[in-house]
Amino acid sequence: MSFCTKCGTQLQPNEIHTCVSTEQPVVNAASPTSTPSPILTSARDHLAHVDKHKILNLLKNPMSALQLRAESDLLYGVLGLVVSLLGFVLWAWSFKHQLIKLMILGFGSLISDDKESYREASEYLPIVNHMLLLGLISLIVLVGITFLLGNKMGLHKLHWKDSMVQLGGLQLISGIGFIVAALMMFISIKLSFVLLFTTSLAALVLTLVAGIEMFRIQRDRLALFIGLTVLIQVCAILVVFNSFGSELVEEAQRISRNLF
Repeated sequence: MSFCTKCGTQLQPNEIHTCVSTEQPVVNAASPTSTPSPILTSARDHLAHVDKHKILNLLKNPMSALQLRAESDLLYGVLGLVVSLLGFVLWAWSFKHQLIKLMILGFGSLISDDKESYREASEYLPIVNHMLLLGLISLIVLVGITFLLGNKMGLHKLHWKDSMVQLGGLQLISGIGFIVAALMMFISIKLSFVLLFTTSLAALVLTLVAGIEMFRIQRDRLALFIGLTVLIQVCAILVVFNSFGSELVEEAQRISRNLF
């Protein structure tokens, strides 16, 4: 009589024996399986379905955004709004960076530590936060007032989702313009400001033209539609800018007193 030396099973003569392991795999409870965040997973899935040709078409021909639909192209509308806002914030950061550099260079002989002075000046000068608020409200007002006035004054009525997607996709080109203006800040401040204002004006004009076409506004209402849209947009910008304009001046004066 013989037994298997590995599992101890009794072996019969001329029998082909195969050991069957009864051990179960050990699960290491100390190292749980890491699961990605649902938000990151969702964002990654959406970005994986981005049509690069459609993005290029929106950049080459911004008015092609009028062909977007909420049920299939929501991502492109949101992407246009996000890129526009981020581009404007990036320009604000580059402006803040260059402004602090100029201030430090102007008082170079009075400064012992440039890096420390830059850090303190950056804390005192919250330009980026203010510009983020300005850009966000400006975008909301521009898209919102175009939708409200267009639906009220135009012959063609659109759902707010379709309007948001189309007007949002239209802003993609302005976001690229803001990014270019931000990069230009490191070469020429004057040219950067020219690009900023040109891009802002072009975005406003494109939005007005798109609104007229989207909602089929008749000629006798064109002047009223354009005038009200521009007036409300300018008023919104002035209100927001006035809320922090004096604060920026005070902070700049405080920097001069404390650092120099």
